[in-house]
Amino acid sequence: MPPLRLPPCRSTLRLPARCLAIACCLAGTGSAVAGDFSIGLGAGADRGRVDCVASFACDRSSAHWKLTGGYRIAGAVDLQAVWFDAGRFRGGDTTPLGTEFGGAFKVNGFGITVGSRWEVAPGWSVAGQAGAASVRTRFVYENSAYGSASKTTLQPLAGIGLAYAITPALRVGVDYDVTRFKVHTARGPLHMLGVAAQYSF
Repeated sequence: MPPLRLPPCRSTLRLPARCLAIACCLAGTGSAVAGDFSIGLGAGADRGRVDCVASFACDRSSAHWKLTGGYRIAGAVDLQAVWFDAGRFRGGDTTPLGTEFGGAFKVNGFGITVGSRWEVAPGWSVAGQAGAASVRTRFVYENSAYGSASKTTLQPLAGIGLAYAITPALRVGVDYDVTRFKVHTARGPLHMLGVAAQYSF
């Protein structure tokens, strides 16, 4: 008997529209001076905890990329919008009747965080942020006859980063972000570690 399918969940995540909307909102929040706005790009490895079954291949590692847009609210406090694509993980589960099934988990999300940056040495800084993300998970069954199931949930999102200022406007460094994802009965943490660059203007 095929696994029970979830009704499709229509995600409202649309990368170009969302990024443009956030940028417009941030730009319209008030007058700004040079350096109040920032854009960033990052990529690296990630790991998502998924369940595994003996009859299907399991892979909890993948690669991710993210795009950020920020606005300095006051002093060292920043508001940041982030879009991320965590790639795909392979896992499986067992139906109530005991039938094993496997497939791929595809995870992406859009979040808003508030954070701060601290200068720890000449040119070096540590940044931390926390907020929430709308995370969409789509599970594609190994057996294409079963189709797919998807779910979008609101999850916590937090991160920390170490960066070096190459110029007053350009920073490069290492970021670590963590959130969660869920679809059907599968749920687990998502860890993302990578390199990132941020330009302020």
